[in-house]
This record gives sequence, C-alpha cells and structure tokens, in this order.
Amino acid sequence: MKLKAIKEAEATHYMPVFSRDSLCIERGEGNCVYDIYGNKYVDFVAGIATNILGYNHPEFTDAVCAQVKTLIHVSNHYYTEIQSRYIKKLCDASGFSRVFLCNSGAEANECALKLVRRFYKNRGEQKTILTAEGSFHGRTLATLTATDNAAQHDVYSPLPSGFKSFKYNDFDDFKSKLTDDVGAVFLETIQGERGVRPFSDDFLVNAYAMCKSKGILFVADEIQTGMGRTGKLFSFEHFGIKPDVITLAKAIAGGIPMGACLAVEEVGTAFKLGDHGSTFGGNALACAAADKVLDLLLGGLLDSAAEVGEYLGERLSHFSKYNFIADIRGRGLMRGIQFTDKVPAALFEGKLKERGYLVNVAGNNTVRLVPPLTITREEIDGLVAALDDVCASTNV
Repeated sequence: MKLKAIKEAEATHYMPVFSRDSLCIERGEGNCVYDIYGNKYVDFVAGIATNILGYNHPEFTDAVCAQVKTLIHVSNHYYTEIQSRYIKKLCDASGFSRVFLCNSGAEANECALKLVRRFYKNRGEQKTILTAEGSFHGRTLATLTATDNAAQHDVYSPLPSGFKSFKYNDFDDFKSKLTDDVGAVFLETIQGERGVRPFSDDFLVNAYAMCKSKGILFVADEIQTGMGRTGKLFSFEHFGIKPDVITLAKAIAGGIPMGACLAVEEVGTAFKLGDHGSTFGGNALACAAADKVLDLLLGGLLDSAAEVGEYLGERLSHFSKYNFIADIRGRGLMRGIQFTDKVPAALFEGKLKERGYLVNVAGNNTVRLVPPLTITREEIDGLVAALDDVCASTNV
C-alpha cells in the first residue's frame, strides 16, 4: 500500500483519536527507521521513550524469537519459569520486594492508585491522592483524573473522587495541600508530556522528607523516566530517596507491551486474593523481552547511556544562543528544547524530519528528544548539526 491508501484506510476505519505525522514507517535497524519509500531517519523519538535498544538489536531479537517458539501466553492461572525469574531479577535490581505486571503505563498507574486505596482501606481509612499540575499519568478514568487536563476532565466527567493537585515545583503550595486527608503523593520526577519539565532536586528531596515525616505514601511515576532513561535505572536514584511505590512501562520490555507496579513490602502486600488481575500481564513473551532488557542494562548499557546522555546535554547547551529558544532542560537521554512563542516547535520537528531526524513535540512548545539508549555520539552530532542548520536559517 502507498501512503495515500494507508491514510485513506485509517480515515475510514480507525477511531479518530490520533493526529499522525505524514510518515509510514516500515522497518527499523539500529537507531534508525525506514519509511515505505526507503527513506532513512535517525530516531530520537524511540516509540516515545520505549525502544531503548533501538531496532533489531541482535540479543533482544534472539531472546524474543526464541520465546515465541516456546511459549507466548498461558494466563496467570499458571506459573511460568520466565516470569518467576524476571520478577526476582527486577526486585533485586530495584530494591522493591513486590511487583504486579500488566500491559501499559496507564495500567501500572491504575494498579498503583488501587494499591494506595486498598492500603488505607485495610486500616479503615479513606484518603485523598495528591498529584501535580502538569502531570500525565494515563487515559483510564482514574489515571485521567490524576492527570492535569481540564479539557479531558470535562469530556469524561463525572470522574472518580479522591484527588487534588498542587502547583508544579511550588513547595509552599505543596505544603499547604499536604493536609491530613492526603494519603499519597503521586508525581513524575520529570513531566515528559508537559515538555520535559523536571522537578527541582530541592523540591523532590523536601517533598519526600515531608511525606515520610507525616506517614504519607510517596509514589513515583517512572513510566517515561525509568529503565535507564535519565542515566540511572530509575530517576528517583538521583535524589537519594526511596518511594513506597513506583510504576514502569514504555522501555521495560523494549517495545513489547508491558507495565509494572513495584512496592515496598508493607504496601505491596495490601492487595488480597482477587483484588486485582490481568489476562495478558506478565505473560511469557513480555517477560522474556523484559528479562533481556534488564540484563543488557545491568550488563553495561546503563553506564554507556549515562555517558552519552551527558554528551547530549553538553551538545545541546549552545543552542541557548538563539533568542527564540526559551529553555533547554532534562536529564540523561531525556531532553527538551522549549521555543518561545515566536516560532512553533512543530516547525523544527518538520525541518528535522526533512534532514533525516525524527523528534516529537511535547507540551509548552517543546521539542522532546528521547532516543534509544544505544544512540551514538556520531548520531547526536548529526542531529545537533541539523538543528543548528535549521536554527541558523530561522528568521524571527
């Protein structure tokens, strides 16, 4: 099928929820993808921070293909050795003792929200969950409620009760909202969908300390920041804190759909038999993929990605010389370039695509860069040169 026919089929049959780029990707190799016409693009989107091993990574591909030939799915009515091996490895690496495996980030966050409520119900209490303005936690009704999106709230109201929010990175407002009815704080250390907005180190350390002093659960959404994206296995490690619950998805299985909710023992044992479940969650194929991803991260990829992430930050720093760039921020291989209202970020997305580089636009008029963790310095240099060329030719 040619692109016109592909687009017509989608327009006719797919529910109208996506605004897609006019690009049909056919295959990937290394850190690049190729469209149906054979055009090559270096991928700084990576399935939105998902394909951390790039494409057709030999060890990952071999592990997934071997598992497909053996066992894909039998449901959680039965044990599988691969799931058992993987959850032990994940808990050992993370320092958490309990895990629930699911299929997506929204499901992982839904599990975390249910777990918090169950934890307090076991104590005979009903508590409010405090989230940050600018957050994105998913598209189920509960995770949408936890997400700061007034327009979507209006569309899908009535929404579940029991949530309130505080101003992003505003510790005074946070303290004022941390009232006796609050049982958990739920946040992303870096707000990816809002334009790669990191909370300050001081905010996170102080917010965590205040939660600990009040006996309030601290939940970190690591769906976009986890699995090596920021230079650590999990972003919370940068701050010397240990949440009670974290959620993972996107990169956890290298592109195979998977999510996870991890918790400390006291919280992770709050569920009772039958309280939660998932047909596909943690099936043999997903666990084999996730097991290989974790092996590769711990076997050296995490360290090399941290070094390359620092290099990306250094190479981007000089773009502050352009008066239409408002901010450059992020950590590791999760970076955002925010443009002023003089120019739309989408212009730069399109110009870079013409030069063979894929990036995407997030909130606050920001170009987001979340490439595979296997991205090379040479590929970063190429992106920087292309972006410099675009910036130099932009008249405002």
